[in-house]
Amino acid sequence: MSIEKTMKAVRLNAPNDLEYIDLPTPEAGEFEVLVRVESVSICGTDAHIVTGDFPGMWPQEFPLILGHEWAGEIVGMGEKCDDVGWKLGDRVCGIANCGCGYCRNCLEGRFTICLNYGNQKIHRMYGHITDGAYAQYMVASVKTIAKIPDEMSYDVASCMDPLSIALHVVEHSRIEVGDSVFISGAGAQGLMSIICAKTMGAGQIICADTGNRLEAAEKLGATPIDFMKEKVVDRVKELTEGLGAKRAIECTGAPAGVQNCCNVIARGGSISIIGLPKEDVAIPIKQLVLDDVEIVGNRANPNTLIKSISMAMQHEQEIKDLITHVFPLKDYAKAMDIFANQKDGSLKVVMKPQMV
Repeated sequence: MSIEKTMKAVRLNAPNDLEYIDLPTPEAGEFEVLVRVESVSICGTDAHIVTGDFPGMWPQEFPLILGHEWAGEIVGMGEKCDDVGWKLGDRVCGIANCGCGYCRNCLEGRFTICLNYGNQKIHRMYGHITDGAYAQYMVASVKTIAKIPDEMSYDVASCMDPLSIALHVVEHSRIEVGDSVFISGAGAQGLMSIICAKTMGAGQIICADTGNRLEAAEKLGATPIDFMKEKVVDRVKELTEGLGAKRAIECTGAPAGVQNCCNVIARGGSISIIGLPKEDVAIPIKQLVLDDVEIVGNRANPNTLIKSISMAMQHEQEIKDLITHVFPLKDYAKAMDIFANQKDGSLKVVMKPQMV
C-alpha cells in the first residue's frame, strides 16, 4: 500500500476554530507505527477541547489534531517495532495515554498518571496534547495499541478506548458478583459501564438519565430512572429495599450526578467516578465516613484495552448499536454538531478519514 506524502486532517487552530486541511503525512519514530486511520469516534472530551474548556492543559498549545478513539491498519513502522512483534498490515486500535515508561507510576503500570505527564520529550497523550486521529494517518507508540480480531469492524474497534475506560471504572468500584449497581448518566461511558457491569456479574443495574439515552440503557438491561420525572435517590432506595446500591458509577460530571451517587450508596459500598466536573462539588463527607463508603477517581484506562477487546467480542452487536451516526471526515462540522448537541438521537458518532 502506497503512503501519500500529504493527508487530509481536521486541525484545531484555536478554540472553536477547526479546519479541514492538507498536512504532511507524519513519520513514525522508534517504537512507533504509522497507522492508516479507518474509523475515529468523537469523545465528549473532544467537544470540550474544541470549546476551550481546558486552557493550557488540553491542548498545551495550538494547533492540534484531535481524536483518541480510533482504529486502523499499520502501514509504516519505525525502528524496533518488528522486534516487539508488530508487522505491516496489523489491524489495531489505540488509547490516548502513552506514559514515559520509566517513572515510578509507569513501572507500577499506572501510566495514565505518569509523573512526566505533559513532557512531550518522553510522554504522549494523543488527541489531547499530541496529534491524534482526526486525520487519514497518525503516529502512535506501540505502548498504546492492541491488535483487533479480523471479524471486528473498525467502527466497533474505534470504541475500544471508551470501553476500556468504562472497564477500568467498573473494576475500580470493586464490584462483586451479585452487587447492585447504580450508574449516573447514560452517555457512552454510562452505557458501556452497563455492559461491563453485567459482564462482571452485577445483580440489579439501575441507570439515571432521560430521553433516548435512558432508552438505550434500558435496552442494555438497566432499570431506568428518568431524572426529569422521578426523584433519583428515592427511586433507587425503593428498588433496593431501602439499602441503596452497593456500587455507584458516576459518568456525568454534573454536581447532581455526583451528589446522587453519594446519597444512593449503601453502607460499606463504593463510588467510582469518571465524570469530570468543571468545578469541585460539595459531598456529604460526614455521612460517607460514618457509612464506610469508598470513593475512587479514575484516570482513563490503565491496562484494560486488551481485556475490553475480548469483552467486546461478546457484546459486539450491543456496541454496534451505540454507533448512531457515521460521516466522512470532511463532514466533521456536522458530525461534531450532532454529537455535541445530542441531535437526532446521537450516541457514538464515528468519522471515516478514508471515506471520500
